[in-house]
Amino acid sequence: MKRISNGIKKYIPFFRAGLKSFLVYKAQVYGWLLIGIVEILFLFFLYNAIYKNSNSTEIGGFTFYEMILYGVTSFVFANVVSSETGWNIFVEVRDGTIVNTLTKPVSYRLRHLFTCFGEAFFKICFVAFPLLVVIYGIFLGCGFVAFNPIQFIFNILFFIIFMILAIVINDSIQYIVGVLTFYTQHMFGLDMFFTAIKNFLSGAMVPLSYMGMFGVVFSYLPFAFLASTPILILMGKVNILRILMFLGIAIGYEVLLEVINHSLFRHCVKKIVVQGG
Repeated sequence: MKRISNGIKKYIPFFRAGLKSFLVYKAQVYGWLLIGIVEILFLFFLYNAIYKNSNSTEIGGFTFYEMILYGVTSFVFANVVSSETGWNIFVEVRDGTIVNTLTKPVSYRLRHLFTCFGEAFFKICFVAFPLLVVIYGIFLGCGFVAFNPIQFIFNILFFIIFMILAIVINDSIQYIVGVLTFYTQHMFGLDMFFTAIKNFLSGAMVPLSYMGMFGVVFSYLPFAFLASTPILILMGKVNILRILMFLGIAIGYEVLLEVINHSLFRHCVKKIVVQGG
């Protein structure tokens, strides 16, 4: 246990660095909130028009207010689990500073993971949690949605578990993207490609239930755990058996991603080319 504790202590400074990066650059939080307000207004007017012209009060298993709540939660959640690991690796490769890290007695993967945890900790405690409490309080108080109190408490607990898993899974995917820049030497196009796939397959853009059978298939892919599955759990639309099943699947995907990360990094680090160096 002492050995494990000492091993973890090596990465605490990286956690603090990730936390401080958001404390220093507060403008990005304000910008994120401004973008969120615009996006929420867009969702409201879009789905208001869709539901007004529909013959049913539910579309894809969502009422109008549930759809708005899903969209708002999706926006907050997607930003909480976002990771800068891919870009950080690219910058290190481009500037040559990656050499400094590789010569130190720390795991390159764990260094970026703990930095991501630091960023996520700030976003959860000071942005996401207060926003979600206010938003869900308004929707519940106004009677737009209704939840069983006891069930909702369990939903929140599972939501937190899946949020942590989503942070790790997304960071693992970002790590793969970053390591691929060892070959491409460019990040922008690669990041845009993976972001587009993630937003579509995760249900961040629209619920997967809107996609018919394709949505059912997509719900079992790792991307679904970055938005759709945790949000549906919080909204009480997933029963306990499926929650436990999804939990096992998510953990399995994370183990698989880390195996891929380890193998890919061992191969790529032998071929690293530092630009200008």
